[in-house]
Amino acid sequence: MNHPDAERWNARYVANGEARLEDQPRQLLLDYAHLIPKQGIALDAAAGVANNGTFLARRGMHVIALDISITALQLATRRAQKESLPFSAAVYDLSHLRLPMNHFDVIINFHFLERATFPVFQQALRAGGLIIFETFLRSNEDTSSPDYYLEPGELQNAFPDFEIIHSRERNIPATTKVTAQLVARKTAP
Repeated sequence: MNHPDAERWNARYVANGEARLEDQPRQLLLDYAHLIPKQGIALDAAAGVANNGTFLARRGMHVIALDISITALQLATRRAQKESLPFSAAVYDLSHLRLPMNHFDVIINFHFLERATFPVFQQALRAGGLIIFETFLRSNEDTSSPDYYLEPGELQNAFPDFEIIHSRERNIPATTKVTAQLVARKTAP
């Protein structure tokens, strides 16, 4: 993919991708793992090296990882193949996301924001499916690009017909960053 974001992320993963494979899954995912089914289909959006998706695959879910970085996905795929995990990956620009309706049991999205994905995620989840989402919230420090930061309350409001299991906006300790978290279940129509 000849895209400026792809080039930037590929360069990052060339520099430190192997080390990123050692990162733990996001704490929010671990905290709500008991709600995740032992089988089914999960989407890891903006997966990077797919530490979160690998966690789900090790639990028995078939994971589809999407990211703009081919370098990151190659690292993730090699690891999944070594462990014989149910894992697929595709290089994808999530700003133009299209997904099948009522297909996924779980969708995870960490530290990536593309507002156009909100309605796509809603229709792509099966009834009873979970969305686990965490990304950055705009704070007084973050004035560079509002496209990369949520407004207060925006994440929860983006999924109005979902059963909210967890919603929180919090400061990340020892930083000036603030995140918004959401764990929600798609209710039956």
